[in-house]
Order: sequence, then C-alpha cells, then structure tokens
Amino acid sequence: MTDLIKVDYDSERPTVLARDLHKELEITERFSSWFTRMCSYGFDENSDYIGCKTFNTLAHQELQDYQITIDMAKEIAMLQRTERGKQIRKQLIELEKAWNSPEQVMARALQVADRTIKQLTLVNQQQEQQIAEMKPKVNYVDTYI
Repeated sequence: MTDLIKVDYDSERPTVLARDLHKELEITERFSSWFTRMCSYGFDENSDYIGCKTFNTLAHQELQDYQITIDMAKEIAMLQRTERGKQIRKQLIELEKAWNSPEQVMARALQVADRTIKQLTLVNQQQEQQIAEMKPKVNYVDTYI
C-alpha cells in the first residue's frame, strides 16, 4: 500500500501531523475549526495529541499544528465516513501492525539500551574526571591525618 500520510517515528509512539491528515482526508472545512470539532469526540491533549508549530513557506507564517497519535488518526479517519478515510485508516492499521511486530519491538528495545549505555558511559566519565581532580587533594589530606 502506498503511503498516503507521512508518519513521524521520532518519539516514543508514531505520530502524524493533524494538518497532513486534514489535507489527505480532503476536508474542506477550515483546519482550526475541524480540529476543534474532532477534539470534541473525547481526545485529550498530551495523551492523544500535542501542539506544535509548522512554518508555511508560501504564506510566510507560523501555523498551529498538532502531532496526533496513530489511534487518534484512525478514529478521525473512521469519523469521516469517506473512501479516503477508509484508505488512510487501513494504512494506519498496517503501520501499527508493523510497529508492534516482534522485530520492531526488539529494535526499539535495543535503541533504548544503547541510549542508556551512552548515558551511563557519560556519567562514568564525569565521575572519573571528578576523581582525578580530587586525587591530589585526597593525597594531601591523607598525609596529615
């Protein structure tokens, strides 16, 4: 299946931009009123969507946008009751299946482990540097105790 909507994998959970979904669903209603109406279906800020800014190069202005979860995008696509909405919902379901496959889960776990190792290595280096800086002082104090 061709990708109808761009998915962002940079956070813990995959997300899509609400403006991209609005465009791909071919909604004619103004984005801000459409998104407000969609949120009235019980979506919660910071769990289902997070506000962000995008820059419109054609209009030379910053626009309010939202990173929405795949679950929220699927529900919105179902609410539209159009063929396009059905296509997008199917794409998002396939994406979710791939995201939750054992291989992908293991790959994400390895990435988390790598980040943890790098963080602990940095802490270890900082502690070794502190020890090296304190060693002459400790030796000096030890001679007088």
